[in-house]
Amino acid sequence: MKISRRTGEDPAETEPESASYVDPRDLGPNSPVRDLARAYLQELRDKGRSETTLPRYERFLVEFLNFVERDGAKPRVKDIDIRILKAYGSHLTRRRLLSGPDAGKRPISAASKNLHLIALRGLLKFGVLLDLPVPAPEKVELAKAADPSPDARHLDPQKLDRLLESFDTSTDDGVRNRALLEFLAATGCRVSELVALDREKLELDPRAVNPTDGVRIADEVTVFGKGSRYRRVFLRMRSREWLERYLRTRKDTDRALFITRRKKADGSYRMSVKMAQTIVAEAAKRAGLAESVSPHWLRHAAITAWATQMNVPAAQRLAGHRNVATTSRYLGSTDAELKELYKKRFG
Repeated sequence: MKISRRTGEDPAETEPESASYVDPRDLGPNSPVRDLARAYLQELRDKGRSETTLPRYERFLVEFLNFVERDGAKPRVKDIDIRILKAYGSHLTRRRLLSGPDAGKRPISAASKNLHLIALRGLLKFGVLLDLPVPAPEKVELAKAADPSPDARHLDPQKLDRLLESFDTSTDDGVRNRALLEFLAATGCRVSELVALDREKLELDPRAVNPTDGVRIADEVTVFGKGSRYRRVFLRMRSREWLERYLRTRKDTDRALFITRRKKADGSYRMSVKMAQTIVAEAAKRAGLAESVSPHWLRHAAITAWATQMNVPAAQRLAGHRNVATTSRYLGSTDAELKELYKKRFG
């Protein structure tokens, strides 16, 4: 079944978090499930969940609400039972993609299904904490999702160089785009971290002492990333040189590090995540790469290089991962040392 916004309905009834405040003390067994969802999203915001996470959880919960409210149903908290959870899981297994080139052609992946179910688990956990008669969160069974192959997003150094050299740097946009990719390749930043950066974080104050290498771009910067955590990332000489060249082309006073010609509602020209993704994808086409390269591929490439040339714990810290297992999933075909040792021992 394809889930979509029901025509003619009040927006507040589709987007729980945007509705009026729900006092958790007013929630009981006979409260609408939608009110429980609203209170849960309020709780997430109160806990400081990021502005990236909140809309995603809201979207997942809206899909659950649309499922249980089909045919005009108005379920109460006490109506949520194991049968509804099973039916919703089955619905997600069969639900087709709603967007992208494969929209309507194939089901969502097991990993995507689990994102929906994890949001539902959070809702039930919140209900349990409020002593409401809802099933235990563990009753929502996650799908078995295979870990993605690291090779699926691996860029070897030769392809990375082709990507970086694909820009016409005789134009201001070409210089900006080359600087953007150089920054991603050097720091392994997420694209959301990149577009959120301000130029003052990297561009040295005119009164600052000239660096010994003459490049007036900071060699390290603090980014605010996933999980609402700060971390320090470092830039190599080449990325700093391209950033300096790019910033010299700027005649504006916009605070954003990377800008476009399109003005946003807040008056800024800050580049969007979508624009950064388009820049990388178009560079891959010009470079003749068969892969559909995204900014996250550059993060994979950086983490792989760190792990190979330093060690995995160092790569973990630079990537901002909480545990080394997450870092290991990023590593591509970099077992050259293991292969060499194998050949020495077994031929």
